[in-house]
Amino acid sequence: MSQQERRVGVSLITTLIMFGVFGFYMFGLYQGGAMNGPDGYRLIGKSFFILVGGGIVVSIVVHILFTIIHSIITKDYEPMMNDERDKLFDLKSMQIILLVFSFGFMVSMGVLALDVLAPSLVFLLIIFFMFIANVIGDLVKLFLYRGGI
Repeated sequence: MSQQERRVGVSLITTLIMFGVFGFYMFGLYQGGAMNGPDGYRLIGKSFFILVGGGIVVSIVVHILFTIIHSIITKDYEPMMNDERDKLFDLKSMQIILLVFSFGFMVSMGVLALDVLAPSLVFLLIIFFMFIANVIGDLVKLFLYRGGI
């Protein structure tokens, strides 16, 4: 497994863990009725920014720890190098991420227009599609590295 594949794998695992924690936290708030009041939108916004900041910190820490552990186990250090193929894979992955998120955003706006869900849940749906897009983008990148397209 190359360093790029390991980096994508660690990113995928970190994203899934952060999404699980965020989903569990928001479900608890929803069940407790915290999103029904006038402060529901502010609570979602604050939770989202905490999630983004925490996700960045957790991702950096996990990547550093994984690199240190890998270097200790294999007694080898691979310098981080990105060539044209890596940049092409990043661009293809980003294109898929943008398509999935755009689709999710359109679905969320459709749900809002049809008044199927409460507006606070529509914001959570947009955040959900953002995570799904990121996971799909990481899976596409992993597939491209494995397939060598």
